[in-house]
Amino acid sequence: VLERRMQEEVNLSKANHKRFEQQAKMAAMGEMMDAVAHQWKQPLNALSMMSDMLVEDFSNSLVDQEYIDSLSCDTQVQIEHMITTLQEFRDFFRPKETKESFGLKRCVQSVMLLVNDEFMKNYITIDINCEKEILIHGIENEFKHLVLNIINNAKDAFNEKSIQKRTITINIYKNDIYNCVDFEDSAGGIPLNVINHVFKPEVTTKVDGKGTGIGLYMSTQIAEKLGGKLSVKNVNNGACFLLQIPL
Repeated sequence: VLERRMQEEVNLSKANHKRFEQQAKMAAMGEMMDAVAHQWKQPLNALSMMSDMLVEDFSNSLVDQEYIDSLSCDTQVQIEHMITTLQEFRDFFRPKETKESFGLKRCVQSVMLLVNDEFMKNYITIDINCEKEILIHGIENEFKHLVLNIINNAKDAFNEKSIQKRTITINIYKNDIYNCVDFEDSAGGIPLNVINHVFKPEVTTKVDGKGTGIGLYMSTQIAEKLGGKLSVKNVNNGACFLLQIPL
């Protein structure tokens, strides 16, 4: 009887983990769709303006070969930006279970490519500090999800608290024991009654049921799959999430 009950508990735990994973994936997909929409808005507006200018300039006999060459070049720049964004988005959600070596700095920068416009719209500055690229072994897309979860958490905190100075600093470095990535924001920190429980599923600091708490829980799971650990503490005027992966 005890053995059967233990097996039932294990099965329930696995089912809950799968549910949390699915919820996290759906939440991330919604965030990324918003990010891609913002990333595409500017080049689409630019292409629309170019089209209008071409029609007007043609009617005024201002179009020559040099004009066409210049317009073609500018158009291609906008299209390339959209293609790059789309490719990053597809890679982000493409399931990949094969572990491989990847660079932490390059991986963080690829996430920034997708969310840059969204964070600019929210007046958030993100600084990446990394003297030398650091390679780790794992599933790259999972690490991207971890990065996205943490910076989106900071973005939500900025907006909920109406903070004026909005900065996120991402430091990538190594010491004698760990490869480290820390994410420090100026969003006022995590309430003391929550900070020790913030990585538990369904614990959230967000008001009015706007958060599920799944993102940070899944981030700890990803950190563990990388053989590392994720921790958080309040520093200065905000929170600092620290990812440590053994060398």
